Amino acid sequence: MADDLAANMGFITGNKQRERVVQILGTKGKIAADKVSKFGHIPAPIVGKILAEMAERGLVSEENGIWGLTGAGAEIEKEIKKRG
Repeated sequence: MADDLAANMGFITGNKQRERVVQILGTKGKIAADKVSKFGHIPAPIVGKILAEMAERGLVSEENGIWGLTGAGAEIEKEIKKRG
């Protein structure tokens, strides 16, 4: 589990836009991808790609177009806050 956390931390913190998406979802809660794009000032197609990549790793989940952090994603968000 710790290895997964470390690998996912590297995946997220290695890209400022991914890190921003995690922070937005952590702060705003479950929201639509277009809102993530707006709040993060990140183009919508890039947000879509980031969310898809993060979903593959089990960090976010989507239900009816609304995205939110999973338990693993919330752990990453807490670690980012601690280090920030």
